[in-house]
Amino acid sequence: MKKSAIILVIPTMAFTIILLYLVIWNAVVSFMNWSLLNPKPYFVGLQTYLSVMKQFQFVNSLVHSLELSATLVVVGNVLGILFASLLYFLSSNKVRSVFLSIIIYPLAISMAVDALIWLWLYNIDIGIDWVLVKIGLPKFPWLSSTSTMFPSLILVTIWAYSGLATLFYLAGFMNIDKTIIEAAKLDGAGSFKILRKILLPNSLNSFIISTALLFLFSFRIFSLPYILSGGPTNIFLQTLVVYMYYLFTVEFFSQATAVATIVTLIASIVILPYALVIIRRWIRR
Repeated sequence: MKKSAIILVIPTMAFTIILLYLVIWNAVVSFMNWSLLNPKPYFVGLQTYLSVMKQFQFVNSLVHSLELSATLVVVGNVLGILFASLLYFLSSNKVRSVFLSIIIYPLAISMAVDALIWLWLYNIDIGIDWVLVKIGLPKFPWLSSTSTMFPSLILVTIWAYSGLATLFYLAGFMNIDKTIIEAAKLDGAGSFKILRKILLPNSLNSFIISTALLFLFSFRIFSLPYILSGGPTNIFLQTLVVYMYYLFTVEFFSQATAVATIVTLIASIVILPYALVIIRRWIRR
C-alpha cells in the first residue's frame, strides 16, 4: 500500500514543484527591467509594478476582469440554481440527462471554438441580426459598437460557464437524502418550498465550489475576449490576461510577468478562503 501511495503521489509532487518554480521565476522577473529596449535584465524592485499600475490599459483591463468575474459569479449561480432545480424535479432520468448534456455542452468544447461560434452569431448579416430583421426588429450592434462589445462578451461567458454551476448544484441536490424530500411531499410541500426549505440550505458546498470556479475561470479568461476582439489591442474587450499577452508580444517581459503575478495574487486571495472553508467542512465530516 505504501509503495502504491508513493507512486500516486510522485506525479502530483513533480507537477507542484514545476508549478512553484515557474511562479517563483515569474515573480523574480517581475522585479527586473527586461524588455526589447533592455535586453539585459537588471533589478529595479517595485518600479515595474508602479509603472504598470500607472498605465491606462492596466486599470482598464483590471476593471473589465473584475466586472466580468462579478457578473459571472452572480448570474452563473442564479442560472445554475434555476437550471439545477428544473432538472432535479424532472421525473425521467433520461430526460434529465439529455437536458443536462445540452446545458453543459459549451464546457465540452474549446473556448476558442465557443468564441468562433459566437462570432458567426454576432455577424450583422448572417447571425442573430439576420433573424431580428426577418421578424421586423432592428439590428443590434453586438461587436460593432463600443458600448455593446463588453456586454456581448459577458453574454458569451455566461452561456459558456453557467453549465458548470448547474452541474455542481444538481450534484448537491441529488446528494440530499431522498427520504427528506418524500416526507416534505407527503406534508404537502410544493417544488418551490422544497427548493427553498431543503435543497438550497443543504447546498452550501455547491455554492462555494461554484463561486470559486466561476471566478477563477472568468478572471483568467483569454480565448473568448481575444478572438471576439480580433486581437489583444482592443481596449473595450481587454482583460488582464489579454493585456499580459499583449505586453509579452511587444517584448515588455518584466511588465508582462508583473501583470501575471498580480493575476495570480488576486486569484489566490479570492480562491484560498473558499478552499479553506471546503477543507474544514470535509474534515468535520
